[in-house]
Amino acid sequence: MHHRHAIVLAAGSGTRLGLGPKALLPWNGEVLATRATRAAALAGCSVSIAIGPEASEVRRWLRRRSSSAVAVHVPDAQRGMGVSLRAAVRHLTAAPDRPDAVIVLLVDQPGVDDSVIRRLFDAHRPGRVTRAAWTGAPGNPVVFDTDHLIAAASVATGDSGARVWLSAHPRLIDDVECGDLGSGADVDEPSDLTAWPELG
Repeated sequence: MHHRHAIVLAAGSGTRLGLGPKALLPWNGEVLATRATRAAALAGCSVSIAIGPEASEVRRWLRRRSSSAVAVHVPDAQRGMGVSLRAAVRHLTAAPDRPDAVIVLLVDQPGVDDSVIRRLFDAHRPGRVTRAAWTGAPGNPVVFDTDHLIAAASVATGDSGARVWLSAHPRLIDDVECGDLGSGADVDEPSDLTAWPELG
C-alpha cells in the first residue's frame, strides 16, 4: 500500500479578496480549510495543512470537522506561498513514515474534490509529476514524488510555490484532464465569489 499524502496550502491572508484568510471562508456549514482537508482524507490521504493568520480559529475548525489533519503553523506566511510550501515539506520530511507521493492542494479551489484527487493519484507514475488540467489548461493540484517535492520546495520563492521547479522540468509532467469532475477555478477576487453560491 503506497502511502499518499496531501499538503493543503492555506496560510494566505486573502488580501485581494478582502474577507480575511481564505482558509476561514464559510462553505456549506464549514470553512474552506476543512472542505479541502476532508476531500483529501476522503481520497485516502494523510493530510497536513499549512496555516497562517488566525491560526487558532483554523485549528478550532479542524478539530471540529477534520480532526485527522495535522496543522503546520507558518508564522511568516505573508512572505508568500513558497514559505508555506517549505514549512509543510519540512514537516513532512521529519515524519517517521515518509509518503511516496504528495498532492499539493490550494485551499481556494473549492471545485477540487476527492474524485479529482483520486484520479490524479491513480494516474501518477513514480518519477513523474501529475498535474490537473481543466478543459485543457494546466493548473492545480499537482502530485509529486516526495523527493521531487523536496527539490521543488527548496527553490520556491515568493508566491511561486512549485512553479519554478515545474518550469525547469517540463518533460516530467503528465497533464490529466479533470474538467469533467470539477473546476480548477480559484477564489481570488471579490468577483469570483458569485461563481460559488456555497460561499457566504
